[in-house]
Amino acid sequence: METWKMIFSQVWKKTREFVAENWKAVIAAFYAIFVWFYFKGKADKAKDVIKIKEDSHKKQLDAVEKAHDKEIALRDEALLEYEAIIAEIRADYKEKKKRLSKKKKEEVARLVEESKDNPSALTEQLSEKFGITYVRGGEE
Repeated sequence: METWKMIFSQVWKKTREFVAENWKAVIAAFYAIFVWFYFKGKADKAKDVIKIKEDSHKKQLDAVEKAHDKEIALRDEALLEYEAIIAEIRADYKEKKKRLSKKKKEEVARLVEESKDNPSALTEQLSEKFGITYVRGGEE
């Protein structure tokens, strides 16, 4: 039994000497252990907060993506409607242009028929109706 007491006494003496020489390191070690235990419980709370923020961020991203998809769908729908309207306008323009050409031809034919014998009257009528300017060329 005495050997154990002696061993314990020597270990205790060496420990006291070590603590006396390195008291700052010992206090730092105890402080680190205390901080670790203190913040161990708070780390779980911080992890929960981070998880909640991540979930919130994911929901926000999903909402933004959904709104973006909706805008793209509306844009595509508007583009299709625009293309249909433009095609209708072009077809209408082409038809009216044909009718106008036909009317002009009929009007010119009527004016030529009426002014068969009078070329200067024909020139004047064409100039008034269609904005054609007659320029005399050649000899004077």
